[in-house]
Amino acid sequence: MIETKNGKLCECCFSPAESEPCPVCGFSAETYSPQPQVLPCGTILMGRYFVGRLIGKGGFGITYLAYDVKVGKVIAVKEYFPTELAVREKNGPKVLVQRGSEELFRQGSEKFYKEAGMLSRFSGNPNIVSVYEFFYENGTVYFTMEYLQGQSLKDRVYRDGTISSEEAVGIALAICSALSVLHRENVLHRDISPDNIMLCDDGTVKLIDFGAARQVYLEGSQLLSVILKPGFAPLEQYQKRGKQGPWTDIYALSGTLFFALTGNIPDDPMSRLESDEQYAENTYGIDNRLWNAMKKASAVPVPERTQNTDEFVRILTADPAPAPEPEQKPVSAHAPDSGGSYKNKLIAAMAGAAVIIALLIIILIAALGGNSDAGSASQSSANRTPQISVSTEVCAACEGAVL
Repeated sequence: MIETKNGKLCECCFSPAESEPCPVCGFSAETYSPQPQVLPCGTILMGRYFVGRLIGKGGFGITYLAYDVKVGKVIAVKEYFPTELAVREKNGPKVLVQRGSEELFRQGSEKFYKEAGMLSRFSGNPNIVSVYEFFYENGTVYFTMEYLQGQSLKDRVYRDGTISSEEAVGIALAICSALSVLHRENVLHRDISPDNIMLCDDGTVKLIDFGAARQVYLEGSQLLSVILKPGFAPLEQYQKRGKQGPWTDIYALSGTLFFALTGNIPDDPMSRLESDEQYAENTYGIDNRLWNAMKKASAVPVPERTQNTDEFVRILTADPAPAPEPEQKPVSAHAPDSGGSYKNKLIAAMAGAAVIIALLIIILIAALGGNSDAGSASQSSANRTPQISVSTEVCAACEGAVL
């Protein structure tokens, strides 16, 4: 138990507990047995940080829940512990470096320390985990940081299934916001993956676990399969002299989104150079703008890839292309029109023909009248008047048909 001014706390989960076992986690000092190579609960660092339960363990470090007695706050502590290079002393907290690995361990620990110092400059950024203090102890390096309550993107997908395009866009924009700040300071993450993106209970998205220390082992030609995460690491990280930059993190972000949206880990870049079926077509129901941003960001050759976060966001938020205008095809002179248009044209043609016939009748009557005598002319004249009137009525009827 830990005695604080606010009462007793469990030394494993730091929940209020008046006695053991802890009512929350069940911890009891009498039955507790620490895990191999891990600091036991109750270890004190820098005279103020009580180490509690294990949060996570990777190839390069161990993360613990901890309690800062000075400020009365639950935090997280990360310890530099490369499993390929070091072991824990028996029954003690000290880290022992394996013979022949001293220089590589030293370089990695320096990178780890500098990474902590770099991250502390961004404390308070809503999308980057905040680092409080960093120090050397027990033959290695530690840094303290905010304790994030929530789950990693990896755990979210494995527990609840794939995410929607809308949620993926929100995550992508949050991580791009963090990366844009880092990249402006010439800082690369180098290890973006589903387990390094935290979805916090308060709705925020945080980038954690930078890969600066891993770069030392890449430069030292260690086994890449141990260091890199296949499917998320771009081609240049597999190359000893591959040029890395913002595009390196962009590739990893795209692969992470692909996993979250499909549940599938992307193929490694070497396999994709031979056959890239996963990215050939959008057969996953992903929003087109998001798919376009992901596809360009995941290009294996660096020159063909999205180069920075600004470009990625532009593609992601671009207005969709307007639908093409339908092609205007000329109507054949021999093909009948459809609907009322054809009917109107037919009526107009019939009316025109009627007018022509009426005019021909008038001309014929006038011509016959010219060959008669005066009396006949007079009679003819009398008879022509109604005939002309009839013709006029026919014309009017025709015109009415047109109207």
